[in-house]
Order: sequence, then structure tokens, then C-alpha cells
Amino acid sequence: MASSGAVRGNGSSVRVGIGDPVAWTKLAGIESFDFPKQERPELDVTHLDSPNDTEEAIPGMRPVATWTVEMHHVEGSTSEVLLSGLEDTGEPMQLELKAGGAAATPKVFAGYVKGYTPKGISPKGIQMADLSILIQAKIEG
Repeated sequence: MASSGAVRGNGSSVRVGIGDPVAWTKLAGIESFDFPKQERPELDVTHLDSPNDTEEAIPGMRPVATWTVEMHHVEGSTSEVLLSGLEDTGEPMQLELKAGGAAATPKVFAGYVKGYTPKGISPKGIQMADLSILIQAKIEG
């Protein structure tokens, strides 16, 4: 670990949960990921008496976000069957993202699979797929 506390991403994980109680499945073949970005917009509340001739704003609602990741595509694998099925049904699911490091707290989001699309099929490369999940809310973390 660096003096700043920085750690490598090795050991990070992405899991999809469905049902109640939630049954979790780790997605295989994800090489890197970002966390969903749901920045609040600001709502302009400037009025004729705004102090010091300064604009005023309040936070708005967090928007839905589309979380995308590229992953290995293995026909018939647990990940492929689960994600293709969730895409077909539109069933609500949970997405758990855990950064590397033993002390990391998983972040969990509610959403649904918008798309799971195989791509880049060639004789010399790794078969890949694009996964797209619509994030509706952060649940924990």
C-alpha cells in the first residue's frame, strides 16, 4: 500500500443479485469498471433579492444512469445465461461493485439489464460482450 493508502484494483468484483432473498452471481471476465455516475443537477433558484448579486441553486434529484462495462463473452457460461435472461425479462436486479482491498465497502445499486451484446468475434482475439445496466438508485455503500 502506498503512503496515500492507494491500492491496486486486483481482487475487485462485480456481482449481480436477483430475488428475495438476493442470490448473488459473480460476473466473470470483467477487466475493469467505473462506478455509476449519478451527479445531482442544480436547480436555479436565483430571485430578485438573491444576496450579493449572486446566483443561487439547490440540489436536484439524482438522475438514472447507464452503467456499461466490457466483459469476456463465453457462450453458455453462468454470466452469459444470467445476463441474457435478465435482458429478455427486464427483471429488477441489484449490482454490487467492490473495489480491491480488504477494507473496501461494496456499493450496491438497483436497476435492470438494458443490454447484453456479444461483439468482437475474431479468430485471434478474446470474444467480448458489452453489458449495459440502467441504474435507478444506490441502495448501500
